[in-house]
Formats: sequence, C-alpha cells, structure tokens
Amino acid sequence: MLADFNTLPEYSRIWVYAAEKALTTEQQNHILTYISEHLKGWNAHKVHLTAGVTILKNHFIVVALDETVNGASGCSIDTLQQTIQVLEEDLSISLMNRLNVFCKIDNKIQCIPSFKLGSMANSDTLFYDLTILVKSELNTYLKPISEGWCAHLV
Repeated sequence: MLADFNTLPEYSRIWVYAAEKALTTEQQNHILTYISEHLKGWNAHKVHLTAGVTILKNHFIVVALDETVNGASGCSIDTLQQTIQVLEEDLSISLMNRLNVFCKIDNKIQCIPSFKLGSMANSDTLFYDLTILVKSELNTYLKPISEGWCAHLV
C-alpha cells in the first residue's frame, strides 16, 4: 500500500539507491511514478506492505517500509530490486553500485569510486552513508568519512 513517505514512522526500514549523476526533474518524476506503482501492490506473503518513496538531494532514492503491520520478505525485497533494475535500464543510469562513495565536496555531491576515494577526499570530507537502515538515520547520514564504513579507504 502506497503511503506518504513523510508520514511514515521514523523507525521505518529503508532502502537507499543512489544515482551517480544528479537526476533531472523528468527522471525523478518517472522514478517516483514507477516505484509508487510498484508500492501500491507491494506485498509479502499476500499481505500488503505500507511503504513510501522519496528522492533526496536529486541523487538518493529512498524507499521506506512501516514494518509494524507486516515486514518485508526475501521475495518482496527481490521485487523491489527488480523494479530498481528496470529503472536503471529504462533511464540508462546506475542506482545499485555499492562501490561508489557519495561525498559533499565544494557544496556539491560527487560520486567517487571507492578505489579513488583516498586521492579525492580525506577523513574530514563529508559523505552520505547509504548503509543506513531506518528512516530516522536520514537525519545523520551526512557525516565525516572518519565516522563511516569507508574510513579505511582514505
């Protein structure tokens, strides 16, 4: 069941997908419409899931799921991944490359391949931690590299 992302509880489980380049308004509209259609019928073991979607900073697609009524199953998560893969193909973009690190450099979001992070950033550089698991963590997902999973790369 599709819900307004902003009204979902802060403890909602989330999945974050990141576009290497800023998404255009047209791309964002297409993504939001396509994922919203998927979420309208999203279910786990034939029980509807209550979820919403938003796009942050023109780069980050966030799907949130309120698991108080019903949690996601492996199969339901697979269908979400398949939806994202269709969008990648439709828009010729990458959304699931976990080898990229998204940093805020000169007030802009830069997508940096993890193997280049040491030459382009330092431990004080801010990065978007896309490994977060619940909606409330979106309040602190921008943090210094020294406080994140990628600290060992700089």
